[in-house]
Formats: sequence, structure tokens, C-alpha cells
Amino acid sequence: MVKRGALIVAALLTGLWCTPTNVVSAAGRDFAYTSTSGGRVTRVWDGDTVVITPPWGRPFTCRLYGIDAPETPGKGVPGQPHGAAAAAKLRKLVLGRDVAVKLTGERSYKRQIGIIMLDGVDVNQEMVRRGYAWAYVRYLRRPYVSDYLGAEQEARQARRGLWRDRNPMPPWEFRRMLRKWKR
Repeated sequence: MVKRGALIVAALLTGLWCTPTNVVSAAGRDFAYTSTSGGRVTRVWDGDTVVITPPWGRPFTCRLYGIDAPETPGKGVPGQPHGAAAAAKLRKLVLGRDVAVKLTGERSYKRQIGIIMLDGVDVNQEMVRRGYAWAYVRYLRRPYVSDYLGAEQEARQARRGLWRDRNPMPPWEFRRMLRKWKR
């Protein structure tokens, strides 16, 4: 018993403590988070990527699950309309704030993927609701599909954020266009 207690204390002190869950359906299509984490948002890269620094442990980059925000300008790459606005909105919502994160266990370009919760609010869904991101249907799974798509529909009808434009180009199409252009 002493060893187990010492291991738990060591895990807490090093920031490695995770809460595993089992919410995967038999078909494997439901969302499943492998752990919960938390910390302070210390950097916002763009409208769907942040850096989180846990109280103990190393900072990690987190890609917001289930959304895709307009691209921001980068090294020799043009940005999309509303890309800078999406990054600014996410920065205003979470930068310097303590958040909880439901991590999926998946990674994308060395980034962990997760849902950021701030005071009980799903920040990912809020970015969609405010019109700063698309619901990323390609990667969405239950139980988030209907909530995120509903938030997108609400933003479209209210013409919020990027939906002020008549026909905004989704980021996945923009990235595909850039890849073709670079060839």
C-alpha cells in the first residue's frame, strides 16, 4: 500500500496523473478521451491551437478537437480572411486562464488533440458558435457531432464571424489549394 501511495504522489507531483475513461462504442465511432489534464493557456498559435502549461510538468501544444479555424499567415504562406480574428478571439477567451482539457489520446503534427473547458464551457464549441471556426465534420464523433453542427448552423443563421461572408472557403479546401499551388 505504501508503494502505491508513493506512486500516486509522485504522479501528481510530476503532472502525469490522468483519468482514463471508457466511452468508446462497440463501433468505435464515439468520442473517447483518454485523460483529463489542465493548466494555464500560455500561448495561442491560431484559432484552433494553444499551448497549455500544467501546474507540474511540461507545456504541451493542444489542437482543439472537432473544429477547424481559418488559417493565419505564416512563413511565406498567406492567411485566410478571418484567420487573424479567430486567433484573436481564442486569445481573448483563454490566454492566461486556467483550463481543463479532455485529451483524445490522438496526435496531429506533434500536437495533442483535446476539448478545452473553461468554467464549464466547451471552448471548442464556443469558437464555432461565435463564427470563428467550422465544425470539422471529418473528425467529429458522437456525442459532439450534433452540438457542434448546431453551433455552426446558429452562427451561419446569425451571420457571425466568418459567416458574414457569402461563401467562406473552409480551411481544409484552402490547405488543399495551397498544396496544389506549391507543386
